[in-house]
Amino acid sequence: MNLFLPIMAVFAVQSGAGRGGDELVVIANRSAPVERLDNQKTTQIFLKQIQTWSDGKPITPVDVAEGSPLRAEFYARVTGRSVGQIRAYWARQEFTGMGFRPRQAASAADVARVVQATPGAIGYVSRKAATPAVKVVLDVSR
Repeated sequence: MNLFLPIMAVFAVQSGAGRGGDELVVIANRSAPVERLDNQKTTQIFLKQIQTWSDGKPITPVDVAEGSPLRAEFYARVTGRSVGQIRAYWARQEFTGMGFRPRQAASAADVARVVQATPGAIGYVSRKAATPAVKVVLDVSR
């Protein structure tokens, strides 16, 4: 395991990397029956503690690939957990058969494409990657 990546991810979060025109936002497919989410509800969705929208349709959370500073920033700022803690959470869930980690996309642009194309999908991207084809449900920069 490359120990340099977690250190850089922590530095990126602490230094405010990703701010400016690159703020972090949570996006949802236009069909999702939600206009706004808070950190707590978003955390529950990405930990798959909530698996359906209010209309009963499945929620499909989409993560950016491991090693991405955006992923580290999302989990630190929204859930209050490090990527290591999230990795351990999913290892326990998978080992006990209680659940499986969210789908992963290679980049923020890929997350936006998957969310746009998948009814019920939700993901996080930089503000510049959020197109009008998806809706912003949580502005993490606030």
